[in-house]
Parts: sequence; C-alpha cells; structure tokens
Amino acid sequence: METIDYGTGDLGRVRFVLSPLGHLIHGVHDGPCSRQSPWRQRWWPRARRQVSLGNGRLVPLINRAHPDAPAFLPLAIAGDAAAPTFEQELDQLRATPPHLLGYRLAAGSGPGPGRTDEADRLIRGLRNQEDASLRAVVDGLLALYRATLMADWPTVAERLQRDISMRQRQIQRHGALAMMTNLHSDITWRPRTDAEGPGPGLILAPCLFGQQRTHGGPGADGTQVVIYPTAELDESYTAPDDHLAALLGAGRAAVLRTLRVPASTSGLARRLGISAPMASTHATLLRNAGLVSTTRDGKSVRHDLTAVGRQLVELNPEGIEL
Repeated sequence: METIDYGTGDLGRVRFVLSPLGHLIHGVHDGPCSRQSPWRQRWWPRARRQVSLGNGRLVPLINRAHPDAPAFLPLAIAGDAAAPTFEQELDQLRATPPHLLGYRLAAGSGPGPGRTDEADRLIRGLRNQEDASLRAVVDGLLALYRATLMADWPTVAERLQRDISMRQRQIQRHGALAMMTNLHSDITWRPRTDAEGPGPGLILAPCLFGQQRTHGGPGADGTQVVIYPTAELDESYTAPDDHLAALLGAGRAAVLRTLRVPASTSGLARRLGISAPMASTHATLLRNAGLVSTTRDGKSVRHDLTAVGRQLVELNPEGIEL
C-alpha cells in the first residue's frame, strides 16, 4: 500500500507522462509486479530472444532483487514532456547526479540473480560520482531499448494514451482528486495541511508492464511520481514471432512498418520516439536495400515504401496487435 502526500496546490498541476524508458525498465525487471501483466507476459519472452551479451549488460542491474520494481524507476519518468522520446529520457538520466542513481540502485538491491560483480562495480562507481559509470548505464539502456522495446513502443504508447484520455475525462467531470482517489486501490492519498502555493504537482505514469501494484517516489527534480497499472487490460492481445524484425532488426522493421504512411525524417522520428539522426540512418539503410524511396521536398526529405518494401510489410504484420 502506497501512502502519497499531496497539497491542494498539487491538484491543479497533475500531469500524465508516457515513458518508454520506464517501460523498458519495468518490462525487463522479472519481479511479481511485471509477471502479473498480460502484455508483459507476451512481450518479454519474444523480446528476450533479442537480448545478447552486447546489449543485455544492464539486465542484471535492473533485476537487483527489489521484489516489485527497480527503486530508480521514478528517475526515468520525471520530466517536462508529456510524451518524451527515449533519447530525451536518456538526456534527463545523464543530467541526474550519479550518486543519486547509485543510491537508488543500492537501496533497492538485495540477494538474488541481480547481484553480479559488474552490477556491483557500476553501483560503486555511481555512488563515487564517476561519470564513466553513468555513461555505461545510459549506453546500456540505449542498446537494450533498441534490441527489445523500440519496435513495439508506438503500439504500447497508443494503448497508454487511451488510459490517459479516460483519466482526463474523469478530471473534467469530477475533478483531479476524484480521479486520483479512483486511480488504484493500492494508493492512500493524504493531504498536507501545511502546503501552500501552487505546489510542485504530481506526475502520473500509466504502465502496461506492471500490474500488481502502484509505485511511487520522487523524480530527479523532487516531483512526486506515481506509476500505476493501466485500466481495462482484458482486450485481445497477440504477439506472434516477428519475422520482419528477425530479418531487418527491430528498429528497421519498425521504420518500415511506420512508412506505410510516408513521412519526413523528423516525422518518422516523432512517430517512433527516436532521434532524427537514428531515423535518418535507418531510412538510408532501408533505401540502400531497395525497400524505401526518398525524395526531396523543399528543405526536407520524404520517405516512402517501394513496391518491394510494401509487399514485405504486408506479408509480415505488426509484432504486437491490439
């Protein structure tokens, strides 16, 4: 049971965040909370096949035996953007003092499979304010995201947005406090009588990959973060083997599928939640393979599927279906 304090000024500053980094961490974490999620039950066995020695170095660190969720999860979610890209969240993590990340990791650890020598060295380095250890964590998260979640994030984000839209309608009809009270039975809301002024607000982050309970804690800027299970998860869900991702890689498969509707490089990046340089690299490789055509439109370029690329997408539907 989570007890979360709030001030009256916080009620006017409730905002929702879609977090790809938070979902990566929660999805990789093999605890009881994640194992309760039907989405995670189907996503992780397939995603795990993409994990290798090169991109999976942080899996033991994420799984450092906290029973429900990694203790540093709120650090990955706090931020100003309502739908940050993975790169934006990594930038925020880079700006986090290393010792704060190390402290959160150490506080949530215990005996178990996450206790590896490399994980211990990373935590010691973070607590000693070593920038190299922070870079290793950031680079490891990026490699893991590209291998596992990047192709599926647009579908996950669409489902999260439906939950947020429902909560926002509740706020409009009944107010923020009524919505918060009905957010989850695991939360007890406790008003702070001494709180004055506008307050720092509350960040609410819906989660598909954790369904046992909510998780709370301060983000990097001190704002209270509440990670809660999404509602109404009884929809049909299938996650067949993704042959297109196996052929091209998860990132390029996601780009190819996204280009069923033509897009500029920046538009492609926004749709997939990746950086523009990464989107450009994927598009170039697919163009060299004869699957994508690129035409210049003023100062920008327009990417579209070739006949071969479109046929390949049609023969290999999405890896996650709603």
